[in-house]
Amino acid sequence: MSYDLVVCGVGGQGVLTMAGVIDHAIHDAGLQLKQSEVHGMAQRGGAVSAFVRISDQPVASDLIADGTASMVLSVEPMEALRYVPLLRPDGWIVTDITPMVNVDNYPALPALYDVLFSAPRLVALDAVLLAKKAGSIKVQNTVVLGAAASHLPFPAELIEHQLHALFRRKGERIVNANINAFRMGDAASRFAAALLAAGVASPVLARVLPRIAFEPHAVSEPSAAAWSRRLLREDAAELAQRLFDANEALAPDAVPT
Repeated sequence: MSYDLVVCGVGGQGVLTMAGVIDHAIHDAGLQLKQSEVHGMAQRGGAVSAFVRISDQPVASDLIADGTASMVLSVEPMEALRYVPLLRPDGWIVTDITPMVNVDNYPALPALYDVLFSAPRLVALDAVLLAKKAGSIKVQNTVVLGAAASHLPFPAELIEHQLHALFRRKGERIVNANINAFRMGDAASRFAAALLAAGVASPVLARVLPRIAFEPHAVSEPSAAAWSRRLLREDAAELAQRLFDANEALAPDAVPT
């Protein structure tokens, strides 16, 4: 077994914290890893990334070749697109859609989203929305980590264990905010996988998923089935664009008519 993961974002978003939590979970799972990091600029706003190579055998190199990554996990949408050339054809992109405009030539958001949302295997969510709901804007990265969990080659419970260990010295409120954020992201990702499996088009789902205010538990099967039926109708693309443009949070069971 081998699994190559790119973790990326910009300075101040907790990219290397995410990578560290993943690393410890890998060890707990009895797997092996090698990791390399790019810190970018020291101050907030510089590009930051980590390459995490996971295997059940010794890993020889910490570099990920073009076309071999199983996932690009990002806290920033443009940074997600930066690493698409590394992604294998059946690889996943998991990303927050919230931009951090840190360069003068940052692309126009409609154009950026058009490219991002065309990815066939994408979990794009509003991690800031869910972080606020979980109790702290600072857990944005944990939401994205949760959205990746079901696609990683070890149990999600190992990541939760590491979140408890990392944040328990900061008190119960911070622990709970991180656990809730993680579970919201996980609920979003599992919901997305179910709808894609039902035949919902990825560009449609990509515009709807960020507008759902997920709870820290799985979406009920009846609600997921109702969303699938709605997003398989002929006007699904039009509805999805309208929901995305409205930028209003929907409850998971509030399926539009």
